This record gives sequence, C-alpha cells and structure tokens, in this order.
Amino acid sequence: MMRSLNLFCPVLLGGLFASAAALAQGLPPDARLPVLSEPALAVPADNLNAPMACLIEPFQVSELGSASAGVLSNVLVQRGDVVKKGQVVAELNTSVDEATLGLRRAEASYLSRVVERNADLFKRQLLPAGDYDEMTSRSRQAQLQVALQQAILAERSIKSPFDGVVAERYAGPGDRVNDNKIVKLAQINPLLVKVVVPEGLYGQIKSDTDAQVMVNTAISDKPLKAKVWRIDRVMDAASGTFTVLLRVPNDGNTIPSGIRCSVRF
Repeated sequence: MMRSLNLFCPVLLGGLFASAAALAQGLPPDARLPVLSEPALAVPADNLNAPMACLIEPFQVSELGSASAGVLSNVLVQRGDVVKKGQVVAELNTSVDEATLGLRRAEASYLSRVVERNADLFKRQLLPAGDYDEMTSRSRQAQLQVALQQAILAERSIKSPFDGVVAERYAGPGDRVNDNKIVKLAQINPLLVKVVVPEGLYGQIKSDTDAQVMVNTAISDKPLKAKVWRIDRVMDAASGTFTVLLRVPNDGNTIPSGIRCSVRF
C-alpha cells in the first residue's frame, strides 16, 4: 500500500503543478500548455533550402549622451522622428560658455592689435627681440584659447551619428545630464536579419549569397531581397548553432525593425 502511494505522489504533484500553471494563465485546468520549440533546431541539419526562422533588427543602435555635464535646454526630437547624420537632437545650456567665448575673443583681438602695433618697431630694431617674442606668444595662446572654447561650445550640441529614427527619448529640457542617456537612435536602412543556423549547415552559406526574407503580409506582401553579410566563426556549443547576419536595403524606412521573419537561402 505504501509503495503504491509513493509511486502515485509524483504523478499527482505534476498534475497539480500543471493545473496551477494553467489557472495562472487563465486557462481551464485540463488545458495543455503549448511547448515552445527552437526555430533553428526545427530545420533539418542538412537542408539549406528549408525556410528558417529569423529576426529583423536595426543595423545599429546608439544611446546618445553628452560629452560634458550640463543642463538640457532643448531636446529637438520625439520618439519615431526620422533624423539625418549630423542633425542636432539635443542642446545643453550654453550661456556661460558663450560668455566665456566672447571674453576669449576680446583678449585675442587685443593681443593681435598689440603685436601689429609693435611689429614695425621690431623691424626697425627699436624693440628688443625678447619683448616682441613674448607679445607674439601671448597672442598665439589667446587664439588657442578661442579655439578651445569653441570646441567646448560645440560639445554642448548632441548630434546624430547616422541616418536613423528615434527609438526612445530619455530626458527633456531642464534635466541635468552627466553620464545619462538622452535619446536612443536606431539605423533601420539597411536592416539586419539575424538567423540562427544548425551547425550541420556550416560552410554551405557563403558571404554575399542572395536570400529571400518573408515577413507578415501586412508589412510586405513580397519577399525582401537580402545578402549574407556576416557569418559567425564561433559556434554556440549548448545549442549546436551559429549565427548568420544578412543585410536588407530599406529605402524610405518602410520596413520596421523588431519583427519576426523567415528566410530561404
């Protein structure tokens, strides 16, 4: 009697746990939960022509911050905006830096006039060479101070490093930034297609090979043309797979990133 009870208990507990999981998801107690499968492992290891599951991602993502600490005066973009390379997306308060630049320019201008006034005296040997050398050195240092202040002022404007879209906005006017992120940009032209391939197909996929990528018909009813861009040379030992990256042209940013797809080589 006790032996039968010991065998029955694990089965009973398993059923109770399954029922509890189903109830937690709002399902009837006798419902069977779906088993998630690994798309790449569902592909036969020796069949390159079978469609494989893939994911479309941005080509690159950048979370922009500021090279110097300060207070944001403007954030010029919103989530979803299209930005061009070099476009200013945010600005820090520059009132102190602009005043300092004006002071440096005034000093440089004065010292430049001093050098000009004394150049003729130096040529006629009415001014010691040491005095004239000191004047020209101070004038040159003042010009370098102007260039330095201009560089500091330029860092107060945060610019987009590539053509892309605004994926996230983290801060707004009045926020103080130091190591903080201000906006997140994503380049979606071209797009990057990530495919996890069984190791049995290693060596059968070559760089620049053409491929067709299928997405939800609500997004595109025609296959997207892609080319193999990168092939991982380091396998994932746990799953017995490697990753292949493909590039898809996306003129006009018509295809969004972050969507599932299937690819056929």
